[in-house]
Amino acid sequence: MHMNTNSVLIRKMKHTDYEVMAQWLSTKEVLEFYGDVNSPFTLQQVKDKYEPRVNGDIPVIPYIVELDGSPIGFMQQYILNEEKQEEFGYPTNLNVFGIDQFIGYPKLFNKGIGTKMIRIFIEYISQHKDVDIIILDPTASNLRAIKTYEKCGFRKVKKIHDGTSWLMEYKISHR
Repeated sequence: MHMNTNSVLIRKMKHTDYEVMAQWLSTKEVLEFYGDVNSPFTLQQVKDKYEPRVNGDIPVIPYIVELDGSPIGFMQQYILNEEKQEEFGYPTNLNVFGIDQFIGYPKLFNKGIGTKMIRIFIEYISQHKDVDIIILDPTASNLRAIKTYEKCGFRKVKKIHDGTSWLMEYKISHR
C-alpha cells in the first residue's frame, strides 16, 4: 500500500536538535553506514561536531528532516574545496556541492521517504545556490541508499576512498 500523506519538510538544524541526533547516532542501523557501529555518539560529541555547523562557523550546513512535524532524519550540504574537486576529477571552475543524509529511525527505512528528502534537497540547492554538480559518496555496500540516489537522478562515476565508496553525481541543468 502506498500512502502519500507523509509531508516531508527540511529545516535548518537548531541547538535543540542535538538530543535527537545523539539518539540517531547511537542506532546500529544508522551507524552501519553513517559513522562507525562501534562508536555511538554521546550528546557531548554531537554538540562538539554539529554546534560549529549550526552556528555557521564552518561551511557545512546541517538540516533536520521532519515527517508530519516530527524530526526523523538529518541532511547536510557543503561546497567541495579545490583539493577535493581535483581529487575527484572536477575542474575547479565548476561549483560542486556535497550532500550527506540519513533517516534516524530504521522503521522508516524503505518507505520512499529518502527519495522525497533528496528530491526536495536537490530542488532547494539548485534554486538557492550557484551549483553545477551535487555529489554523494555512499559506502559501496549500502545498496539501499545507492538505489535511492539513482532513483533521484544521481549516477555512479567511480569508486573512491580505496574502492570502499562510490562517487555519485547529479548534474544541475542550467536552463
